[in-house]
Amino acid sequence: MSARGVGSFPKNVPPPRVSVVVATYQHAGFIEQCLNSILQQETDFPFEVLVGEDESVDGTREICQRFAAEYPDRIRLFLRSRKDVMHIMGRPTGRSNVLRLLESASGKYIAICEGDDHWIDPKKLQRQYDALENDPGASGCFTNAYNELNGARESFIGGAPGTVYGPVLTEAQFMVRQSIPTCTLFFRKEHISEFRRIVRPFATPDTALFTLLLGKGHLLYQAVFTAVRLTHPGGVYSMQGAVHHLRVQLMNLPQQDNLSGGRYSAILRKRWEYELRRAWQEAMQKEEWPLAQVAWRHLARNRGILGWSIGQSLLIGLKVHFPERYDRAFSLLRRVRRIFGESS
Repeated sequence: MSARGVGSFPKNVPPPRVSVVVATYQHAGFIEQCLNSILQQETDFPFEVLVGEDESVDGTREICQRFAAEYPDRIRLFLRSRKDVMHIMGRPTGRSNVLRLLESASGKYIAICEGDDHWIDPKKLQRQYDALENDPGASGCFTNAYNELNGARESFIGGAPGTVYGPVLTEAQFMVRQSIPTCTLFFRKEHISEFRRIVRPFATPDTALFTLLLGKGHLLYQAVFTAVRLTHPGGVYSMQGAVHHLRVQLMNLPQQDNLSGGRYSAILRKRWEYELRRAWQEAMQKEEWPLAQVAWRHLARNRGILGWSIGQSLLIGLKVHFPERYDRAFSLLRRVRRIFGESS
């Protein structure tokens, strides 16, 4: 339910061309900057801001209610309940909130900005709107963004090998492993009518959304910085650790293959294997046994990735699941061998 009961504008407000979706939870330190950055957008078309507040207890809800009261012709506030939260991979998520916001959007286009991110370009919406109006074959548009941690910023795009964009991003390029800052995404609403069904088996909704949109048409890339992604302990994904990141990739990649009709199976399989190799190397170097256990479960069923025999996979499984017992057993075995060697 919204602050006004039905989440609608007064009758004299023109229908929006763009809906900006803002999902927020425990963002008291960020949400005001987020909403101000959206309201400061300079456009020649009307736009609405849909805010879904997921029953925070840190003051986020009260800030959202204040903004909704101050901007009744622009903001539609939806007050959610924690009892409706969807759990994915054993964790509470904002997926239900996001899905309901997308379904409530009334604009021709949708833009996304989570409550702990914000925009820094007042022309962002206008530039992206004009681009899609002039390219009917494009399903959406995105830009570069800054990742910010403790006040230091670095470029989201271009920071990793292989993430090089031209003015158009195709489905094939995305599957190779291109990243998109969700807080800059602007897309056609007509393309997501089946999103609730499609997103169900994915670990993360943004991956499902990117894959869906690129199956409908190319994405336009504007090489400007329009947003800031804040990295903080309460972040949904960025600071959840290597085990969670690996599980997300292993869950998403097969679903991307399904959604894209198997057109990129070979590419996605290589990425799936790469994620396992990378995680395994990191786990062994740092002796991160929970990460090693997750990787081992997949590597043991696909022994050819690292060239394991059945016996090797069993021994390695003992090592990663019972490292202390394994080390003690082999230490004892070495001592026995030395004793028998000296006796002979």
